[in-house]
Amino acid sequence: MSQPYFCRLPKQGSVLVLCLGIIMVLSILGLGLSGLVFQEIKFVSAYRRFVLSLPVAKAAVKTVFAQRLQDFTPGYDTLTELATASKVEFCGGNSYEYYFVDHLDAENSRVIDESGLINLNLATQEMLQRLPGLDEDLAKSIIDSGLRPFKSINEVLLVEDIKPENFRLFKDMVTIYGSGKINVNTASKEVLLALGVDEEAVEAILTFRKEHKIDLPENAPEGFKEERGITSISTLITDINQLVSLGLRQEQNLISLSNWLDVKSEFLRFNVIPKFGAAKGVHYSITIHPATNKVLAWREY
Repeated sequence: MSQPYFCRLPKQGSVLVLCLGIIMVLSILGLGLSGLVFQEIKFVSAYRRFVLSLPVAKAAVKTVFAQRLQDFTPGYDTLTELATASKVEFCGGNSYEYYFVDHLDAENSRVIDESGLINLNLATQEMLQRLPGLDEDLAKSIIDSGLRPFKSINEVLLVEDIKPENFRLFKDMVTIYGSGKINVNTASKEVLLALGVDEEAVEAILTFRKEHKIDLPENAPEGFKEERGITSISTLITDINQLVSLGLRQEQNLISLSNWLDVKSEFLRFNVIPKFGAAKGVHYSITIHPATNKVLAWREY
């Protein structure tokens, strides 16, 4: 004879409690497992970024040094040459990209050429006071500072009366590397004006280096990209006059500054981005001296 319905309730209730308990245990285990998997994913991501990125960036440095040794136009460096991004692929779908501009795919991307900047340690007071954020008194303070020569451009903030708001206005236009000569192929309009180049002469230089096609070198490999720019300071005035007419005042201005002008980049700064499949590694900014194969500065983003 079967038991009354109310007599079976306790047994069914026990089964329900047991099922709920099992579900709760499985949920806790699931949460714990998902947390563990999440931590492993984070670890793998961090491992790729911080353990694998550095060796890849070092490989990129060696590639850049080799590239500079094989430069088919060793007498000059142009915007066309330096603004070309390069990519190297290796096993497992991994790769790295390096470039000498501050941002890729930017319409007016700025080449980060140390030789296209004003050298804080060698510039005259007149040059410094033409920089945005500085005036005659602040420029004199920098010149007379016991901190000069600076080991870093950030040290200029230690000069009396130089405030962060002043520094932010000119920090992207100065360097501590090089002989003080400015590469007219890579210098910005603001840098050329700070150097003391007449404004009309600056416009002529910018126009010429943008429009003048350089003859391909005899040893250029097949597929060598056509360059535009200036190849010699000694013929700068003659060359520019073929495209844009300079006045006597502009010619005299360029002659007076010829010792400060160059067409070659002695020091360079470039960016490296390692890639592991679709994931990006640590972004590095590296300053080098190709002539001696020396790394001078290394910064992570």
